[in-house]
This record gives sequence, C-alpha cells and structure tokens, in this order.
Amino acid sequence: MGKGIRHIIILTLVLILFTGCSAIGERDRDYDNNGDNSSLAQEKVLSIDPDPRPEEHTITIYFKHRYSDYLVPEVRTAVRDKQSWEQLVVEEILKGPSQHDRVAIMPPGVRVLDVTRKDDTVFVNLSQEFNENINLSSIPGKEDIPEETRDEAEAEMKLLGIYSIVNSLTELEGVDQVRFLIENRAISYTDLGEELASLFLPELEALEDMQSIKPMMVALSRDRSYILTPSKSVETVFESLLGEPNWDTVYSLLSKETASQTQLSSKEDLASLWSALVSGIELDDNFVLDEEIKPDGRAFVIVSYTVNFTSGKKENMHRDTIVVVNEDNIWKVKLPGFVSDFR
Repeated sequence: MGKGIRHIIILTLVLILFTGCSAIGERDRDYDNNGDNSSLAQEKVLSIDPDPRPEEHTITIYFKHRYSDYLVPEVRTAVRDKQSWEQLVVEEILKGPSQHDRVAIMPPGVRVLDVTRKDDTVFVNLSQEFNENINLSSIPGKEDIPEETRDEAEAEMKLLGIYSIVNSLTELEGVDQVRFLIENRAISYTDLGEELASLFLPELEALEDMQSIKPMMVALSRDRSYILTPSKSVETVFESLLGEPNWDTVYSLLSKETASQTQLSSKEDLASLWSALVSGIELDDNFVLDEEIKPDGRAFVIVSYTVNFTSGKKENMHRDTIVVVNEDNIWKVKLPGFVSDFR
C-alpha cells in the first residue's frame, strides 16, 4: 500500500474520530440542557398553587346613617378567599357595619347565593328572604312610626338597602350597573310590592297597572342622591332644628369642633343653650345655594335662613357659610357661630 493511500486512510479515521466526539459532546450538552429544562419545567409546575391564597383588599361599602335617611361609607379591609371581589363586597354588607353611627338595612336572614359579573354589570343573586320587609324596630327613629305610614317607611328603607349594594359595588373599578335576582330568577317590579314599585316607577299609579305589564326590574346605576353629602348633612341638621329640635339627629351630625374652634358641648348642654337663645329658625325656599368640597377633607355649604332669637331679635342669615368636615367618613357640620359664640 502506498504512502499516499495510508495518509488518506489515517486522515479519514481522524475525521471520523473527531466527528464522533463532537456528536457525543452535542448529545451530552443536549442531555444537560434538557435536564435543566425539565428541572425548570418541574419547578414551574410545582409553583402553581391550585388553591389561591387569601388576599386582603380595602373596600368601601355603604350603610344607612344611624339618624338620617342617607347612606354613609365604611372603609374596611376584607379578606378574599375563593369568591370574586364582587361577591365579597355583598357578603361584607350582609355582615353589617362595624363602625359608629351606621345601621344595616337588610331583611333578616338574607343570604348571598352567588354574584357574577359580565362586562360592566354585576348580577347579585340573593335568597328568598330579600323579598321580606325591613325590620323597622331595629332602625333608630323608625320604631314608633304610625301604622298608616309603616308600609311607606318600609319601602323607603328597602330602597336604601338596595342602593347600599348598588353604590358599594360601583365603587369597584369597571362596575357601572347592578342587576338583582331572587333564587336565580329575575325580579319584576310587582315582586317588590306596591309601595316599593311606586318608588321605582312613580308613573304607574297602582300595582294593578303593573300586573298586566309585569315589567322586569332594570339594571341599576350608581345614585349619589342616596349618599350623605356635605349639603345633605347641613340640610338634615337645620331641618331637624325646626319646631321642636330632634337632638339625636342634630348631635349625630355635628363636628367635635364648632365654627368658633371650641369643643362641642354635650347634647344636653347644647339643647339647653339653644332653647335659651333661639325661639326658632326659618329656612329659605332655596336653602342650599352652593357646595364646595376641598381636598383636605373640608367642605363649605352656602345657605340662607332666618334666626328668631328669644330676645325678639330676628336675623336674616343670607348666604351664610357653613363649614362641614369629614370625620370617620361622615360629613359633620361645625356648629354655626350664632350658637357657639353664646356659650
């Protein structure tokens, strides 16, 4: 065999040897890489929690103010387990308030069956007890309502209860409307009873008109008119001072500090001072003229009214500025100077 042929054979063997080693190396690297990927994939699989851990979230829910017929917010931290945030909000409402001067307004025994969301609408499915009346004996100031106005008062409180859910859910991002179901069934206005149905549909004068139509209850949007605002706090305080003052209502909506920057007197001392100083007040037809809410938790409400003093003096308080402050998420009125200055 010639030298040339031997050189070719040797070169061929060397190439085969290096090619084989390279292939083995590639397989080893593939094996190592696949092994790493398998480990990473396994770690990823193992990191998936089939049972989501409870989450804390700050929510704003609404309850009736203890002495006025408006809703006031309560901000609380709630823990979500497996339910949706929307369902959690309704469940927290049914638990009732935990802060001062707030009252639950739901029929006894109401349960949440489920709460679902589709786009901007939340569907609240409640138990049959939701059709029952509100227990007025559990609401301060409603215990001794005359029998002839009892149905109307129950309907008004039920309406407030409905909007406590609506206004609470629409605090959540992206929620614009709420629809109610009872035991998985859509509600018609006839299901609500004559008094409550007439509050929703005042144009239909009698329940008989609805029986033939049986209109279904529409989705409800947020309604600020049911919420206690600075101007509504002022209105409630001044209206409660007409005639024989209702000091429970008045005092519950007064700030701890007066307009003269003095400490608010006790309810009893204030009632005594008022009767010694003021014989009565008169509210102008356009009582509230303006409202301005500041970012620092204060508000200014411009009002016009007349004070009749026990001395015989009569003072027209035209465009008087009433200062209102946010205390515990309730708008509280600073006692006007014409009273606090005479302490």
